[in-house]
Amino acid sequence: MKSIKILSILIFLSVFSYGQIAFYDANKIKSEITISKTLGGKISFEVDTNSMSSFCQIFKNYTPDSLLLKANSDSALFIEIKSWLKNNPFITIGGTQKSFSFSNNNSQNKVFSLSSVYSSIGNLNVTNFADGFAKFIVKRTKQELSITFFEQFKKDLETNEQIKILFPATYKALKAIDQEIYNYTAYLDLLRESFQKDLALLIPNISKLIDSPCMNDVFSKCPGIRIMLSDAIYFANEFSKGQHPGELIHNFVNEKADEDSLKKINPYFYPSLQTLDLFSQSLRSKQTDQYWINQDSLKLLLSDKTTFQIYIGLIYQEALNNKINFNDSLLKGILKSIKDKIDTIKPFIAGIVSKGKNIDYYYNEIRKKQNAGKDQPTYQDYYSLYDASLNFSEYLAQVPAVLNLPTLNDDKKLNSYFSAFRSLGNIYVDVYEKQYTSAIVEFSSIYQDLINENYQSQIKSSSDEKERMLNVGSLILKYGGLASTIVKAETSDDVESAIDAVALPAGSSRIKRETHFNVALNAYCGLFAGRDKINIKSSSQDYSYGVTAPIGISASWGIKHNSLSVFVSIVDLGAITAFRFVNDTAKTISKIQLKDIISPGLFISWGIPKCPISVNAGYQITPSLEAIDAKGNTLQSSLSRLSIGVCVDIPVLNFYTKPKN
Repeated sequence: MKSIKILSILIFLSVFSYGQIAFYDANKIKSEITISKTLGGKISFEVDTNSMSSFCQIFKNYTPDSLLLKANSDSALFIEIKSWLKNNPFITIGGTQKSFSFSNNNSQNKVFSLSSVYSSIGNLNVTNFADGFAKFIVKRTKQELSITFFEQFKKDLETNEQIKILFPATYKALKAIDQEIYNYTAYLDLLRESFQKDLALLIPNISKLIDSPCMNDVFSKCPGIRIMLSDAIYFANEFSKGQHPGELIHNFVNEKADEDSLKKINPYFYPSLQTLDLFSQSLRSKQTDQYWINQDSLKLLLSDKTTFQIYIGLIYQEALNNKINFNDSLLKGILKSIKDKIDTIKPFIAGIVSKGKNIDYYYNEIRKKQNAGKDQPTYQDYYSLYDASLNFSEYLAQVPAVLNLPTLNDDKKLNSYFSAFRSLGNIYVDVYEKQYTSAIVEFSSIYQDLINENYQSQIKSSSDEKERMLNVGSLILKYGGLASTIVKAETSDDVESAIDAVALPAGSSRIKRETHFNVALNAYCGLFAGRDKINIKSSSQDYSYGVTAPIGISASWGIKHNSLSVFVSIVDLGAITAFRFVNDTAKTISKIQLKDIISPGLFISWGIPKCPISVNAGYQITPSLEAIDAKGNTLQSSLSRLSIGVCVDIPVLNFYTKPKN
């Protein structure tokens, strides 16, 4: 039994001592040698001092004797094996093998050399530094774009009178901040208060915009737009005072509505409105809790022929006094012409009472809640009342048909008029309920719709002017949306997210562009596209793209608000930065060594004027760290790369600046 055990051990040892069994050698290589990412279709090994001897012992069994005779040490043998493996289509030695001692003898003792020092430095754990710097780059990138956004906001306010009128408090705040705009985060409370004030006064500010000379050019060519918006503002303002809609409509007809202006929308518009009000006032109730008569009273009026005829006779008398004129046909004459068909008016009268009943219901519900002091009226309460009021007003479109005149139902200008009414009412309700985002979207939409529908038909030869006016609508939506989001933000993160959502690259990073010469520790963050090579001598190439975040030294010259820089990269945190852009909540990441992020390179960088964006072109040795995810780090063999990138320019520390003369 003992001899059998000894024999088994000898057989076992002989198997593992035999050096050319590929199965065992492959497993030994996999367990002892670092394998990086597949490179050019090959498995790439990274061999350091500790693994070089094992690597050579295995591979010398697969290496021609002619090469073995040339090698008098492991390091020399390694070089021969590395050269020989270049022709192997499956395996190779990567270009980032860790340094080892080139000794001229077979001694296994480590010899002090620069490469051994480099190896020690390369093994330094720089995880916290790399991750912290990546976070800084991500944050600074967003800040650069945010600062630019506020600079552009200030510029738009200064050059665009319409935006200035709509956001007067914000304009004053940004004007007061002035050159300190780069430190906008310190003034966020001031900006937030300004946004709050402007949004709360959105209806009065819209009214000022309508009356402003800056809109005269539009309104002179398209007077219908001013009429629509002005009347809608009046209606919304009066509605906000708590006046009953029936009385509001009556006052509008007699105090605000302009006959000549409304006739430009449609010749039958104003007389139809007068007629609707005439019948509305004739059906008023004496009850304090309702503006119009109830259904029982209406039934009594319509069911008794004599009573109804007397009622129409009294309407005729009112028409005599009011002189309501339908395009040279007075209402009194029209009523006289249909005296034998007065029953056709009954459905119209029933419609007035029915629509009035809805108004009374919603109006009384709001008053009950206000008087009780317990349940405050809701957004839906106000919206329902305003909607019912508009439905009543739009009923004027039925008047011509009742009087046997051409219908108003399909008139586009009339529809636009009431669309403006509805939008301004929605804005009032939104502002009252502090639904500022909805209010901004509503106004931007109605503004652009009115310009498109009316301005385009009037000014066919001035497309630039139309585009400029439409751009006002876009700016209202852009800046108003930001303002409403910031006002509702509960945390600083919410504010940052709101700014990130609208910030666009159009400024900042001036120092390089506005000085004669500058030297700085610099970072860039952006996207690149390039072509990679396994090594300088290799003909194998591949295209690549992704996030780049090199850090190094830049020497820059300012040329007419542009900058031209020579940038020497030292490390590249692209993989970590890409990870932090999509996952800024992870508390820790996998271990990163200095050698993983080393990326020497040389770039020429052009800084675009009035913009934090630079275009970089150059050459670098890529970092070993290719990607980071929840599972860990992905390493690759370093490659040589020619690339071009579009990056945010982030000066970190200025070493020297020479101002322009």
